Amino acid sequence: MRSTNTSGIHFVLRMSRGKNGKAAIYVRIVVDKGRSEIALKRLIDIADWNKVKGMAKPKNVELKALNSYLEETRGLLTSHYQEFIIKKQLVTADAVKNKYIGIVEQENTLQSLMEYHNLLMKEVLAYGTLKNYFTTVKYLKEFLLKQFKKSDIYLTELDYQFITQFEYFLRTYEPTDYHKGMANNGVMKHLERFRKMVF
Repeated sequence: MRSTNTSGIHFVLRMSRGKNGKAAIYVRIVVDKGRSEIALKRLIDIADWNKVKGMAKPKNVELKALNSYLEETRGLLTSHYQEFIIKKQLVTADAVKNKYIGIVEQENTLQSLMEYHNLLMKEVLAYGTLKNYFTTVKYLKEFLLKQFKKSDIYLTELDYQFITQFEYFLRTYEPTDYHKGMANNGVMKHLERFRKMVF
């Protein structure tokens, strides 16, 4: 999720996936300690492969064209990785792979998570306790509208800044009815319920 992630794009051969004495070329995506591979549907003689550089030996036009294809693949994967970083989204090797091959990952939202939690807890928690969760959800909805001008947010967008801003919102909240503003204990209870729903 942050620019401190370590990443790499490497090309490797797989003899077991090749045919007619040739090896299959795979691209390996590495993000932090996770890795994922994609079969590029290209074959090559081992003698024509530079293992150190992870590229074909440019001995002829076909091998030069193969290297151009590999560099183009590297560029696309790198741009997908950078897109996750720029948008401050969670980035994994599988996420970069899925974006490259066209799989759209369904992102969960805060609203859907809260609804799921409260539906699940309906059979477990006493009504009085569950009612407190409904109140926390109400404040979160108001906070989203006021702070972000929208009714929902992706879970990948939740960060420390979101939590501190929500805390500030609760501490400075001015009720429109006869109730008073929240004391420290009330604020901490809402933050605790928010944490239980999300983490």
